[in-house]
Amino acid sequence: MKSNLFKFVLPLAVVALGLTSAMSTSGIDKSAEAAPIMGWKHISGPVPCEKVEECSNSGNFDCTAPDDSQLYARPISTCLTPLKRNVE
Repeated sequence: MKSNLFKFVLPLAVVALGLTSAMSTSGIDKSAEAAPIMGWKHISGPVPCEKVEECSNSGNFDCTAPDDSQLYARPISTCLTPLKRNVE
């Protein structure tokens, strides 16, 4: 009788522990924020972009430089993708 109880209860306990662990870790990625992206400003000269400050690139507000010019992401050599931020 004792061995039948262990054969039935032990697997159920292992499954319950696994399900509890999986449910407790499912919300971890929801609160994580993406890494900041360096914001670049258009300038004239041989190098068309100047590094200014980091932007979160999430949210509804434009990421701007201190002089209120739009900041962009810098793929390769040009600044084409406008960046956003969470706060104004």
